Amino acid sequence: METLYANVILPLKLQMEVSYIIPAHLHNIVKRGSFIKANIAGRDVVGVVTTTTTRHPGFKGEIKEFEQVLDIKPMTQNQFTFIDWVSKYYMCTKGEVLKAASGNFMNNPHEGTIRKKRSSKNIKEKSNGNTQEIILSAEQQAAFRICTENISKKIPTLVKGVTGSGKTELYMHLAQETLSQGKSVLYMVPEVALSRQLTNRLEKQFQDKLHIFHSKISAGARNRTREALRNEDSPVIVLGLRSSVFLPFQNLGLVIVDEEHDSSYKQNEPAPRYNGRDSALMLAKIFDAGVILGSATPSLESLYNYQAGRYGIAILEKQYHSAKPSSVEIIDTLREKRNGSMTTLFSKKVLKAIEEKLSNKEQVLVFRNRRSYSPMVQCMYCGDIPSCSNCNVSLNYHKNKGTLECHYCQYSKRFANICTSCGKPGLKERGCGTEMIEEELRHLFPNAVIGRLDAETTSSKSREEKILKEFAGGNTDILVGTQMVSKGFDFDKLSLIVLVQADSMLSSEDFRAGEKAMQMLVQLAGRGGRRDKQGHIMVQTAQPQNRIYTLFAKGKDGTTQEMEERKLFKYPPYVRYLKIIVKHRNKEKLDSFAKMVAQMLPKWGVDNFTGPVPPPVEWVKREYITNFWIKLERKNNSSIVKSTIFAGMELLVKGYGKGATITFDPDPL
Repeated sequence: METLYANVILPLKLQMEVSYIIPAHLHNIVKRGSFIKANIAGRDVVGVVTTTTTRHPGFKGEIKEFEQVLDIKPMTQNQFTFIDWVSKYYMCTKGEVLKAASGNFMNNPHEGTIRKKRSSKNIKEKSNGNTQEIILSAEQQAAFRICTENISKKIPTLVKGVTGSGKTELYMHLAQETLSQGKSVLYMVPEVALSRQLTNRLEKQFQDKLHIFHSKISAGARNRTREALRNEDSPVIVLGLRSSVFLPFQNLGLVIVDEEHDSSYKQNEPAPRYNGRDSALMLAKIFDAGVILGSATPSLESLYNYQAGRYGIAILEKQYHSAKPSSVEIIDTLREKRNGSMTTLFSKKVLKAIEEKLSNKEQVLVFRNRRSYSPMVQCMYCGDIPSCSNCNVSLNYHKNKGTLECHYCQYSKRFANICTSCGKPGLKERGCGTEMIEEELRHLFPNAVIGRLDAETTSSKSREEKILKEFAGGNTDILVGTQMVSKGFDFDKLSLIVLVQADSMLSSEDFRAGEKAMQMLVQLAGRGGRRDKQGHIMVQTAQPQNRIYTLFAKGKDGTTQEMEERKLFKYPPYVRYLKIIVKHRNKEKLDSFAKMVAQMLPKWGVDNFTGPVPPPVEWVKREYITNFWIKLERKNNSSIVKSTIFAGMELLVKGYGKGATITFDPDPL
């Protein structure tokens, strides 16, 4: 019998596909898309067959047989097309995309063999109840008509709706319409907490059609969801995070990306460093499906696409429950301190406002986007600041745990109030984090019930759910939190939001700092006054005249001026950015190799770049770092330039960059 070969994508960082001999008894079974169990370097992995051929691969060395074909429905052409696009656009191997698409199962083939015998807790059990009728307001009905018309024309729709305007009700109505047409729906949110909040609402409406998919459910449950979608015999709705774009949909009809502006849609580590929103747009294009992008604070990229005629728009200006927009108060902390009106982390105005809200049985949210007790400690005698032994950053003080910790590499050591430089006992906290704010509030308001929501207090699913449930139920008076608290939550009794050290949002070197700060302010303001009460937001700042604050206080978002500046200085969305990160353990070798990269970029077709430029933290995990920022014109075919850079960099590293690691980050956030 003639030997038959299979070319296989493995979930590894390999530039080439791997060839295997197909066992004779499987010749009539193996085809494009088949999942096979294979061995490489003594390790069992699951790969996907791309082609079968009788032609010898043409290289010397032994070609092994793979072990078996798994009982999984083959990968579809749409999935292959999507993986190929992600690989090319985000400049990584198909194997890295396959690993992201299939999760732990690709590296643990035994996980998938028993899934049909088990029930799936993340697929909601069938209910005997009837679906609830969704009643839309006149404004929502108009938005619905715009969306459905654009869906029929295959034009993405940007839904710009103020916080509390009923965007979720609109999404549910659109999803129901799509399901009634026999097509499935992908409903994306940026955070797990939002997924949990939405689950109950969607479960009542869609019952057994609802699937949940995110990293907090078990690997086995995620694999069972994949299998259910591969074999779907009726349309479903999937509520998921960014990774849900890789699910094996068979008949996708609509993609909804809620809070489309949120940076959590961007994957930073590992490759592929994809944006879930942008990838969802391509996924919908492949399936010829509709797209809804929703936000109270749309990204400038989405507004640009609307202005360019690529997107339609539907606007919701009225809050669903007739609540008034939150009032805004900007507090000058420098003046307050000079007047003796601010002797704690809070001005007297803020403390009075908190006291009034508590006396009225209303709730308060205090925002500080910095976990820990303080960002650093410093010796009062010699000025020394304890720093990480692996990174050039100061160590954060975590008082409750009694530790000094690095938030880059997770290095940790016990805190002792003895300076390691001069030996004297005089370490003083500098700056504040959520832990310090919580402690001070407990001292100032001893009778109040105070909670904290940050990465420290939400290490487990149950703890996060408990904190949110207690606050939503009115059992917590004051909630202190990081950006997690700004994510679309609806708290009936919340009427006051306080920002502590708000200027930290503006101190970033990121050209998007202003856009992100405005989005954060608007999102936070939207958490208060969600029913018949008007919310109030108090911003403590040392820069009260900053444009962001003055615009926010006037109820304006500043997008027009921001877009004009971006266009003038050629920043995204008017160009595309590609960030190349070069790392090496040896500083001299890094600098030498970076100079070579700078010399080669023009030869690879790059006309406009900056670099090498070290980042603010240029030594992390014992590696030195430098960056290149490449501007790619939207009108030109940037894919050719990117593929040239990708191939050229691989050869350059092999020839001259021993020990160097290269990271490509298209459209960095």
